[in-house]
Amino acid sequence: MLQGVEPALIGALAARREFMPIAAEHGGFLLQRRDDLGFAWELHTLFTPEGWGREAIVAGIEALGLMFGSNAGLISTFEVKTNPRSRPWKGFGFAPAGDWTPTPVGELRLWILTKSTWGESRVAKRRAACLH
Repeated sequence: MLQGVEPALIGALAARREFMPIAAEHGGFLLQRRDDLGFAWELHTLFTPEGWGREAIVAGIEALGLMFGSNAGLISTFEVKTNPRSRPWKGFGFAPAGDWTPTPVGELRLWILTKSTWGESRVAKRRAACLH
């Protein structure tokens, strides 16, 4: 489920201009543009249990590399208190930007990642070394 949207309807969201879908074998990511210039994006992680773990991490490295290789300067995501798999991997450089907050879809905590923090992360440095 994505912001209360049922799984069967997520494909229709991905076709809209403000979304960038990135697919992996067992799921993927849906990035939502948060400004008209493409500087700020909201990341939604959508993997089935088969894709949890290594597949999601490898796909995340490529997705963040793609986004920060473009205009993106900030990516935010939400951790759902009742879903420990929703916490972003700290190795990417994400940091919490506040405490748990009650919302209509449950208690959430905002996490943010800037382009400069991503560039300094060990993951991004390894990725860059592999590309050269």
